[in-house]
Amino acid sequence: MDTSPNSNPSPSPKSNIYHISGVPVEFPYKPYGSQLAFMSRVISTLERARRQGHCNALLESPTGTGKTLSLLCSSIAWQLHQNRRHLSKPPSSVSEPNEVADPLIHGGGFIPDPDPSGNTEMPQQTTKAKAHKKLLTPTIYYASRTHSQISQVIREYRKTSYRVPMAILASRKHYCTNKYVCGKENVDDVCKLLLKDTIGGCLEFKNANKVRNHPSLQIGGCFEVHDIEDLVSIGQRVKGCSYFAAQTLAAEAQLVFCPYSYIINPIVRRAMDVDIKGSILILDEAHNVEDMARDGGTVDIEEDVLHALQAELGQLCMNDNLEMTYRPLYDVIQGIVGWINIRKDNLQRCEFEHYLSTWTGDKAKQQLQQIGISQQYFPVLQECATKAIKAGAEAVPGETHLTGISLITLEGLFSSLSYFFSGNGCHANDYQLALQRYVKRDGSKSDI
Repeated sequence: MDTSPNSNPSPSPKSNIYHISGVPVEFPYKPYGSQLAFMSRVISTLERARRQGHCNALLESPTGTGKTLSLLCSSIAWQLHQNRRHLSKPPSSVSEPNEVADPLIHGGGFIPDPDPSGNTEMPQQTTKAKAHKKLLTPTIYYASRTHSQISQVIREYRKTSYRVPMAILASRKHYCTNKYVCGKENVDDVCKLLLKDTIGGCLEFKNANKVRNHPSLQIGGCFEVHDIEDLVSIGQRVKGCSYFAAQTLAAEAQLVFCPYSYIINPIVRRAMDVDIKGSILILDEAHNVEDMARDGGTVDIEEDVLHALQAELGQLCMNDNLEMTYRPLYDVIQGIVGWINIRKDNLQRCEFEHYLSTWTGDKAKQQLQQIGISQQYFPVLQECATKAIKAGAEAVPGETHLTGISLITLEGLFSSLSYFFSGNGCHANDYQLALQRYVKRDGSKSDI
């Protein structure tokens, strides 16, 4: 990423407008030829995506050529041009989007929102309205590896003349303004417990709208373009929650900055309510994406967490109305626990107090089949897991469901298994099933 203030030596007193592939682009400096070529490629990619339904581009430019500024200006210019294009047409001329697969399958780009008629999670009319809004003004998700890199991108964005509704997605650890919570190691858990407390609760959460509606964040405000620290500062000033304010801002934003995991990892996407369909995805410093994608497809579960999940599933199985959903899941977790007990004392020593055995491909499939997870039976298990995860995520009052770490564990396990078994198991050789035993200060733990 290039954030040097000397990227373009001759800043203009006001942004110049350059017509690139029919799109007026405002640029704060006199652009280099390489920047014009870069922006032209971005716009042509988005235009092709608009016509064909999806498209992606791998763009590279040497350090010092203003890649970040070029990306921001060209993508926002196209977004605004797209909005003007639709506003100039009669409503009937805007076609309904066709259903497509997850955008990540296509490598990103602008993907029209699928027909929402099959979505039962919200009223059909609301879903169609959201899909129509994304078709008019597709949200730009600008993802980078770290929050410090996002801060550098924000500094570049401030140099432009563009000011569209924006947000930055980050964890509670970065955003928490409750002085009794923000210093704790387990900020997420403490926050969730506070939100369940109907008597005391979290005052900052109740005041989240004070942050969202703060004058400094509105059009022309000093923090219209803001960083994480700016939103936290506002939250501390008005005693409001910056974390939930950022989520509200993101739901309405045209430009959202976030780490890679918020785009690549399906579990994080669901937890943060990030809908990437119909959006423009920009993955900056893309050479880091491979490692992030690998992390997103990996699950690491400790033995005591499995026991806790097994116990919760066992309780849910006692409800006759829920047994059909939770019994198969209970049997699988019981199978995993039994498989660990049989093998954990026969692992190969790889270093001091660390023992490990691994299986790949067909051997991994055989081990999973012994547990009770086969290629043929997995779709049944996946359907049960999907129902259990949905029940836990919606958390309807009065209904029993998985909670906390058990819900996260089940979702992580089946997310990785779905990749393993996808394509009729053709990706099995890309995965490694590992059982390890190592010593912690508090005793011995087994992981899978």
